[in-house]
Amino acid sequence: MSSSTATRITSSSLIPLIRSLPASPLSAEAVQLSDALGAIAEKALSSAPTASANGSSMEALKVAGHQRRLTQMRDSISRIRSGQALSNYPLTGPIVSPPNDPHYYTRVRNGVRNAEQGIQRPWWKVFFNVKGEE
Repeated sequence: MSSSTATRITSSSLIPLIRSLPASPLSAEAVQLSDALGAIAEKALSSAPTASANGSSMEALKVAGHQRRLTQMRDSISRIRSGQALSNYPLTGPIVSPPNDPHYYTRVRNGVRNAEQGIQRPWWKVFFNVKGEE
């Protein structure tokens, strides 16, 4: 284990790291990974077990386990922010634009945006499974 696991994770160290994540271009502005992670972190930090002065070994184990999970969360967010996976596993042309359906991701993004606005596809496009760039 590294020396950083000995330090206690607090909201003042975790929340700014979460807020520094870039916005996803595929998600709506109201639904972002940083918002979800922030809510999870706030809930985890507010329900954090505290070690009492006469604390038993079980309480100490709970506190240590909770801090370990918070440390793992912090390290995971750091790896997401640094783009480590993208450099290890770069996106190639066939992944970004599948040969069997090159407009797949464009349609998914537009479908999500239309659903947010309450716009439905015409029944005949659904019935006949009509696809296109839209």
